[in-house]
Amino acid sequence: MQTSLARRQRHRRVPSHRPVRRGGSVVRRLAIIIPVVLVLVAVLTVGAGLLFTVTAYNYYAEGLSDPKTALNDLEFEQQTVIYDRTGKIELARLGELRREVVTFEQLPGEMLDATTAVEDKDFWINPGFDPAGIVSAGLDTISGRPRGASTITQQLVRARLLPSEAFEGSTYERKVREIIQSIRLTEAYPGDAGKQQIITAYLNQNFYGNGTYGVRAAARGYFGKELNQLSLAQYALLAAIPQSPTKFDLVKRAEEVCVDPDGGDQPSAQPGTEPSVTPGR
Repeated sequence: MQTSLARRQRHRRVPSHRPVRRGGSVVRRLAIIIPVVLVLVAVLTVGAGLLFTVTAYNYYAEGLSDPKTALNDLEFEQQTVIYDRTGKIELARLGELRREVVTFEQLPGEMLDATTAVEDKDFWINPGFDPAGIVSAGLDTISGRPRGASTITQQLVRARLLPSEAFEGSTYERKVREIIQSIRLTEAYPGDAGKQQIITAYLNQNFYGNGTYGVRAAARGYFGKELNQLSLAQYALLAAIPQSPTKFDLVKRAEEVCVDPDGGDQPSAQPGTEPSVTPGR
């Protein structure tokens, strides 16, 4: 009787424990399967993203010139200078385009600092473009305050290192090619030495209004001085002009461009003067 009773009790207990074991087994399986599935989805997503990026990069990079050769072979048009028979006295300059090419060693640190402060604060460390700047500019555009996000490298690439075909498509396609070429240019000219070559070409290329190209010709034309003789205010003004040569025209709009921050009379930007200026005001 006891044996039969014990057997019946065991039979009653077994069904009560089986659902618990099955439920625990399902939970354990899900705990293993879900992370595996999530990892697989993440890997596939990243892989697809990388594949798309590489494909798009190769597509838009097609037809772009070798950036190392392109920058190395870059030439800047200058006026033809006529001297007397001694070769020392300048008699005349031929051509309307005024430009005097400088080397990096001839660029004052103040001019470099003013330029990067205005145009590209992370120039010395960025990969040729500014991802955060692009996102920020996009948000500003959506909010009704459009602005540019091009780095110094991008501006140089757009001006001189893109083929004419790059400007035939949409603005977005041109922008993609511009960014790709900027990345390639930075890779071709790495480190501080590479950045020095890029910013030197940029400052020689820039248009400063009134037929003036290059920062040295702008210093002489607007202030009657050598580039290394300018005041901090004049460096700041020259750095701002390429953003809008018409807005910052020192010939036609001198009084609007040059403002005395202390509230005094507006100084003129005549050659040889040292006005205290606030660009853009």
